[in-house]
Amino acid sequence: MPAERRDLLSSIHPIAKALRRIEDDAAESHGLTMWQYAVLAVVCARPALNQNEVAGLLDYSRNRIVADLDHLESMGCLVRTPGADRRANALTATDAGADVMRAVQREIHSGEDELLAGLSPTARAAFGRAADQLADHLGGQD
Repeated sequence: MPAERRDLLSSIHPIAKALRRIEDDAAESHGLTMWQYAVLAVVCARPALNQNEVAGLLDYSRNRIVADLDHLESMGCLVRTPGADRRANALTATDAGADVMRAVQREIHSGEDELLAGLSPTARAAFGRAADQLADHLGGQD
């Protein structure tokens, strides 16, 4: 009788939970929530989007993002400027915001490295490639 295959979600769930904890902790160490970090990362990567576009890319609440933008703006991480469509402001990260985003990202990558330390370099590379391919296939690279 062949060995039973585990459901993929039962394998991925504890990994996703650990990754979420890593992101939460890294963001919190810089005065952000995980969602505020995610918003800042999108604004850094794609300047001049408006808040609805950022919320759409993150599949995040268009209402909740307002408080996150207020917080990021109060920290000096981003600025809102009138956009081409005067009904929506363009979002641009400041130099300080880009510095915060990179600092959080470094902590996240360090935590990911610790999480994956039990895998061989070959297995780590294969895991990263497989995750990237699946994300691309699902349209996760906006």
